[in-house]
Amino acid sequence: MDAKQINSILYGTKSILEGHLGLNVIAGQPSLRKDPVASGQVSVIVGLTGDMTGELVLGMEELTVRTIIGCMFGGMEINEIDDMGWSAFSEFGNWVGAACCTELINNGYSINITTPIINEGHTKFHSVHNFISIPLQLDSNEIMVHVSTQN
Repeated sequence: MDAKQINSILYGTKSILEGHLGLNVIAGQPSLRKDPVASGQVSVIVGLTGDMTGELVLGMEELTVRTIIGCMFGGMEINEIDDMGWSAFSEFGNWVGAACCTELINNGYSINITTPIINEGHTKFHSVHNFISIPLQLDSNEIMVHVSTQN
């Protein structure tokens, strides 16, 4: 991945968290991660297709998921994630994927996203390709953005 691609992913993700959800985001330093990559307690995975193929994985703890869902529901406090909450979190994956896709298109790539998949439970993702990982600090919560692409 080149800097333009990484910046597109970072900008697209931050634009949803800050612009749509009103969260304060501080991005950490991107790092190269070799196999495996930890998922966090919950993650949403969005596939990338077109000029670039790969995966965008947003890993976080359940508290962060509940914070995101609460913001999507107009500031509600979410104590338990029900079917409506999981649907909202999947839509959050769509929002982030589409925003990243838009940024990549603006930088000359022909790209699209796949339907999000939600992973619940601490797991590890294995790939023959390396991941670039970017930590995003959201007040007292954190999201790990992992992206692996092939051109």
